[in-house]
Amino acid sequence: MSTTRGSSPDGEVGATGFQPSVAIARAKWLARSGRFRVRRPGTLYWRRRFPGTAEHISHARGFIRFLLADSAAAFDAAWVVGELATNAVRHSRSGSADGAFTVEVMRWGRFAQIQVTDAGGGCGPVLPRADAETVVARGEPPPESGLGLCGVGALARRFGTYRQPDGSRVVWARLPSDPFPEPAG
Repeated sequence: MSTTRGSSPDGEVGATGFQPSVAIARAKWLARSGRFRVRRPGTLYWRRRFPGTAEHISHARGFIRFLLADSAAAFDAAWVVGELATNAVRHSRSGSADGAFTVEVMRWGRFAQIQVTDAGGGCGPVLPRADAETVVARGEPPPESGLGLCGVGALARRFGTYRQPDGSRVVWARLPSDPFPEPAG
């Protein structure tokens, strides 16, 4: 779990004296931001729609690993898309019988942005009140689920969400990525 020195916005300090990952995630969370214009020169853009079933989440991870195969961020990005797609299938209409989710990847310079669009419905993404380290420090058992966005926040430079006019929701994460290789010749 990635942490930095300091205390959380609530004044809590983790068992190791480090800021809990929830506070780090909150600092990087940008609600209603992240809309990206592909018109930026040098931007590569890919988009793929997947059926809203658990088995297709692994296909989405493979799609990301393939697209970012020449980047050190490939496995982090695949983990992030797995978390975001899982949330889309579990917490939106994307998980219904005819549901689907869409994965978009934009890559430019030293960044890759991953976006997962769900079918809407349900509640928006919620960061947990406390991370596993803080809960364990209090003597409570760690939560079984609900910390995925904390992991996304630890890996992403920025992340956030916005709602589309049609009611669908986009959750995005911008990851550091090494630059494109220089063309030979």
